[in-house]
Amino acid sequence: MRVIGDEVPYARWLLARLRDRSTSPEEFRRYMREAGRLLAIYSSRELEWVKVSVTTPLGAQAEELELASPPLVVGVLGAALPLVEGYAEVFPSSRIGLVAARRLESEGEVRVELYYRRLPRVHTGSAVVLDPMLATGKTIDRVIEEVKSIGAGKVIVGSVIASRPGLSYIGRRHPDVMIYSLAVDPDLDSRFFIVPGLGDAGDRSLGVSPD
Repeated sequence: MRVIGDEVPYARWLLARLRDRSTSPEEFRRYMREAGRLLAIYSSRELEWVKVSVTTPLGAQAEELELASPPLVVGVLGAALPLVEGYAEVFPSSRIGLVAARRLESEGEVRVELYYRRLPRVHTGSAVVLDPMLATGKTIDRVIEEVKSIGAGKVIVGSVIASRPGLSYIGRRHPDVMIYSLAVDPDLDSRFFIVPGLGDAGDRSLGVSPD
């Protein structure tokens, strides 16, 4: 995996604002969109590229790169919406998929149910799964399985903060998947929230809490 915050001080600056409990929902969404742009840029090395020749204003030819095919970007509702928006600003040709998941907790165990899917029937190119928080890894695991089931040739995961237990879980379940995250935090609390984390990313983005 790649921890962007270890390489880019700007990522740590973003994290300071995302973690801060005094950050407003409007600001939180803006910083999440910027995190999506960072994830798009730094994970782009995992995508398939082709060489192209372009003509400059001087009439000279320059060899550069274009995407071989648009990636499928899958966001987990609703926390990932700003991330998806930021990613698509970098790669506007991206195909967008959405899934919604609910976490079912019982006797210290976590199960995940996907209750909404908006994915193409077939996608054989690269797929990027975006979720701000990779906590237990159970939600990401289910989404990866869904994306693989439609034929994705390569799966990349992007998160803002990942937990060490969640990374270990995904590593065991999907050793072929590359993970990019701005930061890795050590623990989960009794409610399976990442600690120190940034709280509930969905609630903070929306500015509301569920009843």
